[in-house]
Amino acid sequence: PLLIAEDVSGMPTLCRPVAEGGVGFDYRLAMGIPDMWTSLLSTPDLRDEDWSMNHIVSTLCNRRRGYEATVGYTECHDQSIVGSKTVAFWLMDAEMYDGMGDDGTPGSIQISRGVALHKLIRAVTLGLGGEGYLNFMGNEFGHPEWIDFPRDGNDWS
Repeated sequence: PLLIAEDVSGMPTLCRPVAEGGVGFDYRLAMGIPDMWTSLLSTPDLRDEDWSMNHIVSTLCNRRRGYEATVGYTECHDQSIVGSKTVAFWLMDAEMYDGMGDDGTPGSIQISRGVALHKLIRAVTLGLGGEGYLNFMGNEFGHPEWIDFPRDGNDWS
């Protein structure tokens, strides 16, 4: 079995073998990463070109490399399932309903920029955020809405 700890305490040895005095998890989730992206995206009047690259890289690399494996991810279940905005929605908002250009016309600048940033956020998180990467259903494509699992109310779709 693969054991992944959902822990923000930074407890040392959480992902070290029990034989070494550790708790025995294989990986820990880098829970500060989705919080950082949400904070950057939701701060009023903070343009993406003004984001601190030092802050982003420091957050993405904040782990005990070589000692404990970490899983990076850009958005958590709070964003993709239970009610906050997804990264795609923070970037493109309601424009994604009408401005995609899926009718043969060019998409809006907000959509073009949002899609580009969506890809960059995921790429930099994948590259620097840990030894693994976690994605929630639909968010790999910038799913705009909450995920609704099959149930009677949506005709099991």
